[in-house]
Amino acid sequence: MLGWEITIWRRTPEELDRNRYGHSAAILARWEDRHVGALNWLTELVEAGKAEQLTVSGYPSRWTTRAGDALQLLVDGPPNQARNPRHVRLIDWKTNLITDCPADQVLTIEAWDQS
Repeated sequence: MLGWEITIWRRTPEELDRNRYGHSAAILARWEDRHVGALNWLTELVEAGKAEQLTVSGYPSRWTTRAGDALQLLVDGPPNQARNPRHVRLIDWKTNLITDCPADQVLTIEAWDQS
């Protein structure tokens, strides 16, 4: 496995599915993580009842959660399970939108397998 490209959208899954294009302004964060445990933080949210995994294929895998349950994990950057900055490459990071996002905002998180 080469890693994952992870995108956090300020949109519901239904909104994304209706029109896949034109949502770039709704991206809160997008990054690549080459660590095998790059998705552990999402598994932990699901196990805590704070997120729901909708698909598991990797093309993409998809979750939904509320901003108040997930975004506090992103205040200092991507959750880097390996604690190794060489594993992570930021593509798009909107700190101001992350910190200003209402806690009840529904988010969609997608992880694309980079294999």
